Amino acid sequence: MTVYNINLANDFDEEEVFEIEGNNIAEVTVLDSNGNNITNDCRVMISLSKNALIGLGTELIRLAHNYKDGKHFHIDPISKGNVVQSMGIMLHPESCELIVSCGDYDSFNEYTQ
Repeated sequence: MTVYNINLANDFDEEEVFEIEGNNIAEVTVLDSNGNNITNDCRVMISLSKNALIGLGTELIRLAHNYKDGKHFHIDPISKGNVVQSMGIMLHPESCELIVSCGDYDSFNEYTQ
């Protein structure tokens, strides 16, 4: 079993191990109900409780160790009679579906040159 020790008193002037190669890239895409990409016409806000932050963070670390490009999880909002917990969280009833997906990306240099 791999165990992580995370220094909770982060020093923003020091690079973390995962930051050194500059390939810690995330892509956020927003789709409308018809599947059209509306990323450039919107903003995304994710609000998490403390336990949701811990739960999602824990599950993301586990996912990283079972990484497979294209692997993904659909997380639906809870509703009466349908309370689903996935990736360590439950989505508020007023949320939209969230898809967490693994994707390989180049380092930031490839996107900023």
